[in-house]
Amino acid sequence: MIRAVIFDWGGVLQRTEDQAPRAELERKLGLSPGELERAVFESLPFREACLGKRSADEAWAAIVVSLGWPVERVDEFVERFFAGDRVDEKLVQLIHMLRAGGYRVGLLSNAPPGRASGASPAGRWGMDGLFDAQVFSYQVGALKPHPCTYRAILAALGVEAHEALFVDDSPANVEGAKAVGITAVRFVGTEALIRELSLRLPLDRICPGDWCVTRDSA
Repeated sequence: MIRAVIFDWGGVLQRTEDQAPRAELERKLGLSPGELERAVFESLPFREACLGKRSADEAWAAIVVSLGWPVERVDEFVERFFAGDRVDEKLVQLIHMLRAGGYRVGLLSNAPPGRASGASPAGRWGMDGLFDAQVFSYQVGALKPHPCTYRAILAALGVEAHEALFVDDSPANVEGAKAVGITAVRFVGTEALIRELSLRLPLDRICPGDWCVTRDSA
């Protein structure tokens, strides 16, 4: 029986809905489409920050320098880079509903630590307390899909692997969760996830906000 639902953050709860700000940065830096995201997310400084080997401020400074952006304007760069990102409010409502229904809800993310504020991803969006427990790769020194990341969030939530359901947009991370005995679902869209959960969780209905999905109608 499922007692806990674990979410990924980037690509699930927070997604880049408007590519225009990053496209504008790419034009300004003389980069081809998609090159900027690779230069950030696939860089050694970013990976080291995600693993807790350097601070987020140090990582972003190194990234902007490598791109030829003035390091004294790093705050502007970060703001523009994430300007097109949005948090899925429907999933936030779903999390509140799950917790109200007695489920433990956790966050398992490879996101680096917060910059000077030190805020978690949810905290940076004014959502402190959204989860019962949060585990980040930089805290355990390993990235999903390493088994220790999943075990860390299970321990934080106080549940066994067979009592948890995990949601992530990465196929590798979904398979990593399954390998340690967690039921896992790949996120491909909000409505699809709601339908999937309505089939897997023993609830009569999942009804956050002004919409409703029942097991009969899923």
